[in-house]
Amino acid sequence: MLSFLRSNSPFYFIVISWSALIFGIVNHYINDHNYNFFWPFLAYFSINKFLVYCIYVFVVFFTAFKINFIINKSVFFQRTNYACGLIYTITIILMCPIHQAVLPAIANLFAVLAIENLMKIYRNKSCKIEVFNAACWLLLSSIAYVYNAFLIPMVWVVLYFIRPFEWREYVMPIVGFLFITVYLITAGLVFGKLPLWIENWWAIKDGYLNNDLENWIYFLIVISIGLLISFRTLYLSYISSSNRYKKVSWIIIALLFCCVVQFLFNYFSFGLNSPVLYGTVFPFSILISSTILNAKSNWLPNSFIGISVIGYIIITYII
Repeated sequence: MLSFLRSNSPFYFIVISWSALIFGIVNHYINDHNYNFFWPFLAYFSINKFLVYCIYVFVVFFTAFKINFIINKSVFFQRTNYACGLIYTITIILMCPIHQAVLPAIANLFAVLAIENLMKIYRNKSCKIEVFNAACWLLLSSIAYVYNAFLIPMVWVVLYFIRPFEWREYVMPIVGFLFITVYLITAGLVFGKLPLWIENWWAIKDGYLNNDLENWIYFLIVISIGLLISFRTLYLSYISSSNRYKKVSWIIIALLFCCVVQFLFNYFSFGLNSPVLYGTVFPFSILISSTILNAKSNWLPNSFIGISVIGYIIITYII
């Protein structure tokens, strides 16, 4: 498994990702015949199961592709690799059923596109356009999945840590939010569906509560342990790295911090909720990939992967 993750060839990423996606769809089709799919635009469209599958496959694979593209273009890794996208795909597929995963997966895609813009701001003399774009993507992410509203402050956190103060850059996210909000409110009023959109958007959170608690606890433990293991690698790389690496690290840390706040709010408000963990899968995939690629010995990554696989089999098929 480590050889696949450490390979700099896209072949393994494509083959394993699509195999995992096909497995997820077949497994869901066989075992989950009744489902509720929450989406504000259901007021207009009747979305059948096949279309849900198509949306899910495209969104997950394209998100994984973008993660690989963003990370390989940055200075976070010394060489090209596809481990981040592969780990992201496998974790997302196993985390929860497809009918519950589509909206959080779409929200994740928008969040990744926001990160892509934030990754550019440390290289540019002026970054108002990138900040505006990032804010728009984060607001769309929160529209796709309400809890991702907790990711919105990430724009200002990133600006604070990696840019000299320029008040116009701090105002641009507000301009982006207003732009998207006005556009959506206008569309809702024109079609006469604004109250229904708001009602369905807020009702999304109720579609994920009190289901398969053991599975959510398992992924909470796996992600938490993986992040704890990765912090040492991140710290050692951080203290001996260039300023560019440190700035990229702060972007990932800001995303992780907002995801943790998101999870804690949801936990204390509604209890454990698997899709809220979805946001952490992106930084988790990056940080655990760094640990796997930079590990001097194979026992730690092998042990983590082996125990994770065994634990998933026990939780899914035995308990």
